[in-house]
Amino acid sequence: MNFMSIISTLVTIAFLGFLYWRMVKRELPQPVGAMQALLPIALGLLSHPLTLPFSMAYIKSQAASGTALKLSELSFAQSLERSFIVAGGLEEIAKLVLIIVVLLVFRGKVKNVYEYVLIGACVGFGFSIIEEFSYGADDASVFSTVMRMISVPAHMTFSMIMAEFLGRAKYSKLTGKGSAALSYVLAAVVPVAVHTLYDACTAFNPGLVKGEMAGIAKALIGYVGLMAYEIVVLIRFKKKTRQLCEMSLLRGDTSVESAQSGEDVK
Repeated sequence: MNFMSIISTLVTIAFLGFLYWRMVKRELPQPVGAMQALLPIALGLLSHPLTLPFSMAYIKSQAASGTALKLSELSFAQSLERSFIVAGGLEEIAKLVLIIVVLLVFRGKVKNVYEYVLIGACVGFGFSIIEEFSYGADDASVFSTVMRMISVPAHMTFSMIMAEFLGRAKYSKLTGKGSAALSYVLAAVVPVAVHTLYDACTAFNPGLVKGEMAGIAKALIGYVGLMAYEIVVLIRFKKKTRQLCEMSLLRGDTSVESAQSGEDVK
């Protein structure tokens, strides 16, 4: 473990911890209890190790086949494929599995769609801690560490979107409003698509490896696009806190509706 590993991990914990704390405090009519707020973060730490056997198996199979292409040799379609297999698809599915595990642990206690979002944030938080630690341990430079800070909220926001759609699916089943099937599809497709596109533009960008202007431009588009996505998602959830809290998943629950209508969302 080197200095940059420690710094990147501590920055991740501090920054995401602040964002998550603010999200918890905004819930109406009152925040979730400490156990439901903190235990999912610990469980979320398992989502990153869950990906390792599959990513290592893929790498070994590629090496054994003798037909594996170097990163600098990939076409854009091949970049998308590799990004999907070892990052966008694999990592989001791992987080989806852990979100479902957390929901099973707190079965019957998750009151509304906003609490689904909080659980998604927890799992993404846990994943980010382990990922930053593991990447930082590889003698990362100051520049590469700073660039990685751009993507610090990414896993949290991917998981928040995923969990929101899962919550909306359950809400649709309970109320008959909207399509539960569509929400389940979007829960997987949206985070996987955004994550895969981002990695294809950055980590799996052959032009960037070769120092080509087109590759550098593609990477900049990826970084700027991800920053815009993160900001939009975080602002959106802040603005929609009350609405998501009012989407009760407990039959006959009117606690939020009876709260003072003039109360501001912090």
